[in-house]
Amino acid sequence: MLWAQTDNNRIAQDNIDRAMRSSPNSAGIPQVNRPIQQSLVLPELGDSSSIALSPADERQLGERIMREIRRDPDFSNDLIFYDYLNTIGQALVRAARKDGVPGLDGSGTFAINFELFGVRDRTINAFALPGGFIGVHTGLIVAAESESELASVLGHEIGHVTQKHIARMYGQQGTNSMIALASIFLAVIAASRNPNAAQGIAMGGQALAIQNQLSYSRDAEREADRVGLQILQSGGFDVQGMPDFFQRMQRANSIMESGVPGYVRSHPLTTDRIADMQDRVRDLPSKKVFSSIEFYLLKARARLTQTSSSSNYPELKQYFESLARKPDLSKQLEGQYGLTLLSLKQGRLNDAEGQLQKTRIILQNLVSQGSPIQKYSLAIESTGIDLLMARGQHEAALKQLSQVKSIYPRSRALNVTTVNAQLKSGQYDQAIAWLKTQSRSRPDETLWWSLLAQAYAQSGKKALQHAALAEKYVTEGAWVGAIEQMKLAKLAGDADFYQISEIDARARQIQDSYRQELKNNRQNQ
Repeated sequence: MLWAQTDNNRIAQDNIDRAMRSSPNSAGIPQVNRPIQQSLVLPELGDSSSIALSPADERQLGERIMREIRRDPDFSNDLIFYDYLNTIGQALVRAARKDGVPGLDGSGTFAINFELFGVRDRTINAFALPGGFIGVHTGLIVAAESESELASVLGHEIGHVTQKHIARMYGQQGTNSMIALASIFLAVIAASRNPNAAQGIAMGGQALAIQNQLSYSRDAEREADRVGLQILQSGGFDVQGMPDFFQRMQRANSIMESGVPGYVRSHPLTTDRIADMQDRVRDLPSKKVFSSIEFYLLKARARLTQTSSSSNYPELKQYFESLARKPDLSKQLEGQYGLTLLSLKQGRLNDAEGQLQKTRIILQNLVSQGSPIQKYSLAIESTGIDLLMARGQHEAALKQLSQVKSIYPRSRALNVTTVNAQLKSGQYDQAIAWLKTQSRSRPDETLWWSLLAQAYAQSGKKALQHAALAEKYVTEGAWVGAIEQMKLAKLAGDADFYQISEIDARARQIQDSYRQELKNNRQNQ
């Protein structure tokens, strides 16, 4: 269970700390409480020969930022949303690698490990972070009219990562380079509900320096467009999805009364960019690509997720009912599934069960018409299992989970639900064994440590519970809390000799890491 930080991570951390110490302004980066920012200022493009960040450095920087994002209340914990985004994103990356799209040919420590995540926000936006992390707002899912449009945005963001647009800013000299770094931190950490204020903080009185590099940002956007189009085509999606999405954002920009769409603000659209994409698509073979079942279901989930107040549920119910009455079966599917989720959210389990059955019937009707979209749905099957869990039928849920996981073995949503069902039904050893394997393979994942601590607590293993909580705090950068949990683990009194030895060794490692961070912080001042 216990793990040590690798030398590569330490080297990457030292490189980043040295870069931050190179600027007298780096110590003055303000901290705010709401990290996810709807108008992320993308970093500037530089000379590719002067890239100063290694892949390990980029990943380390990205993980730093993600620690803050995961604590934000608008970070989406909908694991079906997570599964869907990563299914599409990873399929795009695999296809692009196979076709030799530039920037994806690394292997081993030089390979980019992409991870996509959701943000609960109505704005139409997506953003890329160092190390392959890509955030997608629920508003983007709701606004997209086809899965190809959504995939075009993901391809664009993947393009920013593969072309090293974040790393290349280190090729700029002196303060400008550090302004770009500070802008990334602040654009991610700044308040998501006040983009204008956040943008002002990010500029931090250095407006002239950023203005001088705006041309690089436009170059980066054009390059990401072109690489994104290649990725979109490699993935088998309709390439027309990219110019279609651009044109709709341009129309939204012209009719909005207050401000501009988040995607337009953080990815400024120009006539040249749109024309460039239209010209490129014109020369490519066109084909009809149907959106998957999951796309329509996720639109319903995203719409419910971003409806934060229950006072808006009656209006949302009316919207889903209107969709369910439309002649288009895909719209019916979206509306009926939305009604199912809303009833489940409100605890009306009988209504939810009846509505889920109607959703399954619509799905079968789509299949019987020869639709090319898939016969089974992770979202629908997962919702059926959620209903069993809500009724306290945990054994039945586990039986259903074993069947569905054979179709979707890598689903994070199903794996977490399995652990929860095992804990509810007293199958602690099975849950602990699986979670220990996960935490060893992904020691940087807060989720697995949190669930492992919960499993140890329910099985009465107090020392191991505190040790797992300590690891959870380490992933969050909460060193003081981690040290305190290790002290509690040693005092618990129920660990054997070997467990105590591991706890002592790991406690010393955590203390050493904390002292090193304090030292780095003092040097930054």
